[in-house]
Amino acid sequence: MNKFDKTIKRLAMEENRTVPRSVTQAIDDTLSNLPESTCKIRHINYGSRIVGIAACFVLVLFVVMPNVSPAYAEALEGVPVVGKLINLVTVRNYRYSEGNFEMDIKVPQVQTQDEAGEFINKDVNQLTEALVNEFYKTLGVSQSEGCGAIYLDYMAITDNPRWFTLKLSVSETAADSHSYFKFYNIDREKGTIVELSELFDSENAVKILSDEIDRQMAIRMSENSNIVFWKDEAEFTSAPQTLVSPHNYYWNKDGDLVIPFDKYEVGPGYIGAPEFVIEKSIIKDLLKPEYKDIVG
Repeated sequence: MNKFDKTIKRLAMEENRTVPRSVTQAIDDTLSNLPESTCKIRHINYGSRIVGIAACFVLVLFVVMPNVSPAYAEALEGVPVVGKLINLVTVRNYRYSEGNFEMDIKVPQVQTQDEAGEFINKDVNQLTEALVNEFYKTLGVSQSEGCGAIYLDYMAITDNPRWFTLKLSVSETAADSHSYFKFYNIDREKGTIVELSELFDSENAVKILSDEIDRQMAIRMSENSNIVFWKDEAEFTSAPQTLVSPHNYYWNKDGDLVIPFDKYEVGPGYIGAPEFVIEKSIIKDLLKPEYKDIVG
């Protein structure tokens, strides 16, 4: 028994409190819902029994004790929690399918107490409403002629105690097809959204990243003659840097920085949406002190 457990046991024994009726009723309800065994049952469902026992334990630990014992509740507040709780749910799903027109838009909602969640939800709602309006506008103009499709899906591409990244994937099809992505990166410790440029202390960070991407582009083109990047085209090099802020990014499971590009952003459509992995050894010394732990 560790020090925390001993403290809880001692405090609980010192207190003399009456269990509220609402709590005892919750326990009774839980016990009454446990699977019943009869003589006709030859094989015991240990899984159900274990789940039921676990449910009672959780109920007592996190519902009964905090309500009965203020000392327990106070001690429980001292248990360290790494990162802030973030839930990701689908709140709406716009669907349409008739003839040559199709729409499937899943609208996510980030559930958190931080302003970052409010910002993301507002931004996502504006984007999805624009896509839905665009679809019905195209449908109304084209009526039975033509075709059109819009899809939006999402996933938590990074979800760990330190970082949370929501990825939106949008695909639109009319006369041609177009795909693009949007990444929202949340620093769970601060509860804020972090842009790519905010990760670095060095003023040369963008140039170093751009040079590394340029190097990887050259390697891919040398290894496969079918791959073409527009890094040497006038339209592409007219920008001051390859990376225009703000720009999409995310951390992979190895702690490396990944820079994704949308379809048609750095090359013809047939190469898709390329991504470039910037190894941690390249950027570790460029990061602000508070982000160095991400790359280890």
